Amino acid sequence: MSQLRPSVPLSDSITYTEIYDEKFKTCALYFRFFVKRTPQTAAVNALMIDLLTNCSADYPTLAALTLKKQSLYGASLHSIRGNTGDVQELTIAANWIDDRFALEGESVTDAMAALMLGCILRPNAQNNAFDAAAFRFCKQNLLDTIDCEINQKRSYAMLRAAGIAFEGEPAACPPYGTRESAEQITAESAFAAWETMLKTAPLEIVAVLPSEKPKLLQMLSDAFSSLQRDPVPVMFESASPCKASPSVIEEPMPVTQCKLVLALKTADAPHEAMQMLNLLLGGTTGSLLFANVREKLSLCYYCASRYQRSKHTLIIDCGVRTDKLCEAKEAILDQCKALREGGFTDAMMEEAILFYEHSLASASDAQSGLAAWVFQQKQTDRNLTMEESIALLRTVTREQIIAAANAMQLDTVYTLLATKSEDENGEEASE
Repeated sequence: MSQLRPSVPLSDSITYTEIYDEKFKTCALYFRFFVKRTPQTAAVNALMIDLLTNCSADYPTLAALTLKKQSLYGASLHSIRGNTGDVQELTIAANWIDDRFALEGESVTDAMAALMLGCILRPNAQNNAFDAAAFRFCKQNLLDTIDCEINQKRSYAMLRAAGIAFEGEPAACPPYGTRESAEQITAESAFAAWETMLKTAPLEIVAVLPSEKPKLLQMLSDAFSSLQRDPVPVMFESASPCKASPSVIEEPMPVTQCKLVLALKTADAPHEAMQMLNLLLGGTTGSLLFANVREKLSLCYYCASRYQRSKHTLIIDCGVRTDKLCEAKEAILDQCKALREGGFTDAMMEEAILFYEHSLASASDAQSGLAAWVFQQKQTDRNLTMEESIALLRTVTREQIIAAANAMQLDTVYTLLATKSEDENGEEASE
């Protein structure tokens, strides 16, 4: 059973949270910085956080850093770049074997904490610029990542739809920025981004451990308490206004499977009601979209929904043949109408809650899942346990779900329009 220790403030807008669970045989530590998501800074921030796990002042090459990790029983250290609404999330994560398994009784935890702090606070840089070789390597990786986004057609369609749905808002910014902005990054501008992050970005540190490790808290406190900071708050929740009339965009592409994405927005529907609505509509394998649009009508290869709490927006996406495109869209909207008219049963509500309960149980089996839960609660200022979240979902009534469904308005319809026939290309259904 996981035990959550109350968060400890380390400095201005820096907090530390520990979770203990004896079933784990390894330790995990996450440093997550939060910065405003902007077209001007998305790419340089994405490159900069990658640089911090490529080398450091103590281990000035990737080879040297890799050898150090191997000496610590194959420990892992990597960066994660993500977004929540208008906020860009820059994470450095590590995982290592618990100290009780060290062959010589050494503290792997102390060594890994020192390694991570060195990467974050003492990067491989001279004269206000990152090391040239490391910079070239990470910049090329970023450019390749941006170029490859189009190869994953489902995620590409979701990104394009988000850019249209949230036009003029920070959330419209591509997750890694644009190629044009990435090309303009220099070793000096990446170093300046690192300085800005350390000084201004709120930081959440989460450790998921088999048992208490008091020295870890002391090491983190010593490292961050002396930092000169002027933190800039970020807003995790910013409702996106619905357009007066839906934007309908088609983008032709030489593929065999269309990708249809619909964005529906709501101004003030309760989040728990929207969460239940999403589970009923397309968030589970027993949902209306899956059961009817995919299985019963056989209109698409997949059809699912997800609720973006940060933007008060429900996203529905499906993969569909060109000749079934219009029929699939109408069928999807019919399922939304069914929710507005109360076309769901108490049994379906119970199944949705059980699915959610199972997903949380699965998440708690992984250190990354437990850390993600803590980060999510910090963003919503609720600090609920998983059990409390399930109990809260059970309080949602049919009437609240119906009201939430009626509050949704169609904002965006994006179609990645296939221009090839299926016999021209043997594309996979999931594409």
